[in-house]
Amino acid sequence: MNQNPNYKEKRNIGLDILRILSMFMILILHLLGKGGMLEKESNSQIYYLIYNFMEILCIVAVNCYVLTSGYFLIKSEFKWKKVFTLWKETLFYSLLVFGITTVIKKEFDVVLFVKSCLPIITKEYWFINIYLLMYILSPFINKLIFSLKKEELKKMITILIIAFSVWSILPKDYVFDNTAGYGIIWFVCLYIISAYIRLYVETEQNWFNIKKYAIVYIGSAIIVMLLMIILDKISFDIFGKNIGRKLLAYNNLIVCIESIALFMFFKNLTVKNKKIINIVKFVSPLTLAVYLIHEQYGARQMLYFDILNISNCYNNNYSIFFIIGYAILIFVICVFIEYIRKKFMNFIENR
Repeated sequence: MNQNPNYKEKRNIGLDILRILSMFMILILHLLGKGGMLEKESNSQIYYLIYNFMEILCIVAVNCYVLTSGYFLIKSEFKWKKVFTLWKETLFYSLLVFGITTVIKKEFDVVLFVKSCLPIITKEYWFINIYLLMYILSPFINKLIFSLKKEELKKMITILIIAFSVWSILPKDYVFDNTAGYGIIWFVCLYIISAYIRLYVETEQNWFNIKKYAIVYIGSAIIVMLLMIILDKISFDIFGKNIGRKLLAYNNLIVCIESIALFMFFKNLTVKNKKIINIVKFVSPLTLAVYLIHEQYGARQMLYFDILNISNCYNNNYSIFFIIGYAILIFVICVFIEYIRKKFMNFIENR
C-alpha cells in the first residue's frame, strides 16, 4: 500500500455522491428538528415514529461528511489558502443572508450584525468551526498515522471507539467527551478511521459484496429505532420523560456503525454513466454553500416558519413528500447561488 502523502489516485465518484447526499440529509435533519416535526406534542404517535425514523436514517450525515473529508485529506497537501477560502465563503454568505433578512424584516439587529461579521469567532456555524480546526490539525494527524504500522493504527482506533463511542452511553459526568460527537475529538476519531480505510481497506468491485453495507446501514437504523422506542417507554415510566434521543448522538456506537456502513457502500460504488459523473463533479464542490446559506442564524426562523411554514406538515399524510420536496428546493437554489458566486469571483480575479 502506497503511503506517500503526494500519491494521487483516480477520483472516487461514489464519495462525491455521498458528499452530496450527506448535505441533503443535513437539510432533512434541520427541516425535521428545527421545524418541530420531531416533537410529540405536535404529532400523533405514528407520525412521531415516522419522522424519527427519517431522522435516524439521516443522522449519519455529518459523520459521513467528515469520513469523506478525512479519506481525501490523508493524502492531500495542507494549504493555508484553503483555510482562507473557506473563511471567505463563510463570511460572504453570513453577511449576504443577514442583509437579505434585514431588508425583508425591515429591522436592523446590531448583535446579529456583529455575529454575521464574525461567523467563525461567534460560532455561527458550529460545523465550520470544528471542520476548520480539524483541517488545520490534519498535517499533524497525518504524520501520526503514517508513523504507525497497520496493527498499531488498528489498536489506536479500537481504543478511540471504546473511549469516545462505547463509553459515551454513560451519563455526561462520566464520559471523556460530553459533546455527543459535536466536538473536535469525535471529528479526529472519524478522520483516523477514514484514513485507515483508505490506506488499508481494499476496494470491492463486486455489487453483491457491497450490498452488505447497505444492509448494515438499514439494519443499524432499525436497531436504533427499536432501542429508542424501548428506552422511551422505560424512561417515561420511571422518570416521566423520554430519553431515547440520547441514542442519536453522533458518537453513539450504532450510529457510528451506520455511518461507516453508508460510507463503505459509496466508497465501493462504481459509476460508469458519464452524464451522472459530470453532474456529480459539477454539484459536489458546491454543496457546502447549502449549509452556509440555509443555516445562517438570522434566516432559520424565517425559513422554517415564515416561508416554508413547516407546521403545515404536522400529521399530514403527505408530510414526507413535503419535507423531501422542500429539501430538494433549498438544495437546488443554494447550489445555483454558489455557482453564480463562484463565476462572479472567478470573473473578478481574472480581471
